[in-house]
Amino acid sequence: MVWSIAIANILGSGLCFLFSGQLARLATLRYTLIMPCVLSLIYIGAFEGTRQWGDLYSLLFFGLLGWAMKHFGWPRPPLVLGFILGNIVERYMFISIERYGIDWMRRPIVLIMFALAALTLLRPLLQDIREHHGIRAMLTSFGRPRFSADNLFPAALLCLLLVMLGMSIQWPFEAKIVPTIVGVGAIVSCGLSLANDVFGKRPDESNMMLADKAKAVVTQKIHMDIGSKTGHLSGDVILARGFLFFGWMVAFLCSMAVIGLIPTVPLFIIAYMRLEGGEKWRHAVTMAAVMTALVYVIFDQLLTIPWPPTLLATWFPALKVIPSV
Repeated sequence: MVWSIAIANILGSGLCFLFSGQLARLATLRYTLIMPCVLSLIYIGAFEGTRQWGDLYSLLFFGLLGWAMKHFGWPRPPLVLGFILGNIVERYMFISIERYGIDWMRRPIVLIMFALAALTLLRPLLQDIREHHGIRAMLTSFGRPRFSADNLFPAALLCLLLVMLGMSIQWPFEAKIVPTIVGVGAIVSCGLSLANDVFGKRPDESNMMLADKAKAVVTQKIHMDIGSKTGHLSGDVILARGFLFFGWMVAFLCSMAVIGLIPTVPLFIIAYMRLEGGEKWRHAVTMAAVMTALVYVIFDQLLTIPWPPTLLATWFPALKVIPSV
């Protein structure tokens, strides 16, 4: 098994390098040709987590969260890293405490890592202090409150953090210590960010000199993410596009609950390519047939995935002979 995994990685890497040019051309295709197929595979991959409907609900939630973070300028890589490493850090922290007590926190390497983490978290605040030439000048730079659509996301995130922190209060001490520390820090940071957006004075673009504009671009906070390309659009247009896209995702999930995933794949691909992209019938039908055959052969026959129960099978048990129904 070890040798098979090693050889598979070598062959897989070689094939990726060999066909890298052809694979890169996929990025030049229209999104209406790629998105329905990719979304079908994403639903299958999400369901394979614990093979429960909760995985699919989590897919919708984190998809909506990622979309909102991208459009409101909140970096997504820290969220992904925290989501992946949080459980590992918490587990090994308790192992260290049980083995060494609190003495491990006094070791030089640990202190250096704590200092680097604190510096990373406080870097935006330090940048604000330096740009305002002192804490006093920064504190006096607030003015009348200004509310906009950009304040909705941090306000909603702040409410979510407060609810989550309130739910963890009833937990045992060992279970709530890390969520409490992280939750309090997140609430303070989110609250300060929201207060800065609402009460912070904004320079008048018409009166700014060219050098000041260049300085503002240089001193912009690090985003650590690919910026959204919808800055030229109005908020109403962005929200409409977002609701339309997630409407397709919800429709896929509802159809999957009624008739099953495999019958949903061709219906979704044809509907999306025709209604959203205006693709030709032959392209839509060909793509739907190829994708349905791929899902059926690989995931149903070879991997024998136990598909979630559907309403159609509950109403008409005889239809269970249809794959994934």
